[in-house]
Amino acid sequence: MPEGALCGTREVFENRAARTGRKIPLRIVVLPATGRERFPDPFTYFAGGPGEASIPGGIFTAGELESLRRKRDVLLIDFRGTGESGGLFCTELQEGPQGFLDDFLPLDKIRACRDRLKNEVDLSWYTTDAAVDDVEEVRTALGYGPLNLMGVSYGTRAVLTYLRRHPQSVRTATLSGVLDPEARYPLGLARASQQALDGLIAECEGDPACRGAYPKLRQEVDAVLGRVAAEPVRVRLADPRFGLVELLLTRSGVAQTLRYMLYSPAEAALVPLTIQRAAQGDWKPLARLAHLYGLEMDAMAQGFYQSVTCAEDVAFLRDEEIAPAVAGTFLGDFRVRRQKVACEGWPIRDLGPDLHAPVVSGVPALLISGERDPATPAENGERAARTLKRARHVIVPDGAHSLTGMQGADCVSSLIAAFIETGTADGLDTSCIARMRRMAFELPEVTVARAGLAGLQGSYVQEEMGLKIKVDLREDRLRLTVLQGPPFPPALLIPTSPTRFRWEGEGLAPGLAVVFEVTEGNATALTIVQPGKPLVVMKRSE
Repeated sequence: MPEGALCGTREVFENRAARTGRKIPLRIVVLPATGRERFPDPFTYFAGGPGEASIPGGIFTAGELESLRRKRDVLLIDFRGTGESGGLFCTELQEGPQGFLDDFLPLDKIRACRDRLKNEVDLSWYTTDAAVDDVEEVRTALGYGPLNLMGVSYGTRAVLTYLRRHPQSVRTATLSGVLDPEARYPLGLARASQQALDGLIAECEGDPACRGAYPKLRQEVDAVLGRVAAEPVRVRLADPRFGLVELLLTRSGVAQTLRYMLYSPAEAALVPLTIQRAAQGDWKPLARLAHLYGLEMDAMAQGFYQSVTCAEDVAFLRDEEIAPAVAGTFLGDFRVRRQKVACEGWPIRDLGPDLHAPVVSGVPALLISGERDPATPAENGERAARTLKRARHVIVPDGAHSLTGMQGADCVSSLIAAFIETGTADGLDTSCIARMRRMAFELPEVTVARAGLAGLQGSYVQEEMGLKIKVDLREDRLRLTVLQGPPFPPALLIPTSPTRFRWEGEGLAPGLAVVFEVTEGNATALTIVQPGKPLVVMKRSE
């Protein structure tokens, strides 16, 4: 928790209509403005999922938008049923990633979770409308003026719902990765994922280095999916938390893993190499990613996910829509069918006739979409912007659901800060978007002369994180040892260019890379790249 943060709770009625009965303690964090002058309109962040806690992501985002904090508080609230606001966690699902990979929501486990939770809470009241009404109650109680709302992924739907229900209480609305009310998730998921994959393959074909290394990428994708469809592949992995882990890669598991790799440019850059290695019989890199994605689902409040999606989306999906929506996609009808079955018997309530109507608003809005987003495609943003009368929609070339790994990604943070500071998208200078670049595709190992490797040796430190590592050259190979920090085992650095190296070893997260900054043949710093994590820059100390 940042220094000076104010933490507390406020109890709200679970049933906001009856205003009697069970109450929910909402977890609240306020980061006070850092300057002497304080404006009455705080910055408030809504996380995705649905089911992610907003406070951790909001703290990180507030750090990215540090200039706003000089004059504005940051008001963060975990939605009801998420994080520390009575999180509806399905412990029944937290038995490792295999069930998630095979079934997304294993039916026996999700039903056991439903039966347990419905004896504790009224699941029908864990929906977006109630969640944003809670936030409005907190805003009023704390005496704040209109909010500067920002939502990512599902959080954008919450922002739009807030605009519909409390238009006078919003000063600006920032939406990144738009899930508009008309989307009826996950009906469009397979098509968006296929479009993202097709775009990545086209990008590789247009990149001489990628095309040369992976001339048959599309065929290899088909071959890998065909192989596990014919016979699942069993892989054994070393995990520092769980020891030796055995994972069965099924077609559904590989398809889901491939889809999640498309979520960020950093992870998408790994697709060609990971697929090629699997096609050649080395399934470990793909299995490590599958294992990682499966474990990440444990952090979600799956009960909230179910309550929202079952009531707001899945209940309105018609069987005859599914086949046309998924035809010709690598994901197929897997997710749609699984979620329809998982929602059978989940308690829901009538959310009114306007649930899927476009949100009409004159509040200034900034919408940000990635060109190749496999979850919330840019067409969602285009659709939402049509009825937001003061909206600006920015599409990031080569961007995905997140922008992790994009060179120049601070451009987007600066746009958001400028938008909130001025309170209008009119005249917003978006020219830096065109200068953003995707991360280079990960290539197979290349040969680097010993003299080039020698200049990279040394110790590197990141003092704020208490991290220190040493890079040695032994037998024409660079080896990395963590001297201070997480207890990673010593590992090889495998060159994919003269300055970029894969950091590989048993028990290490997939996609780890080290990029050296070199001046006159000697490294001055290095950057640790890990999919889904902030970049870590370390300075050379000797």
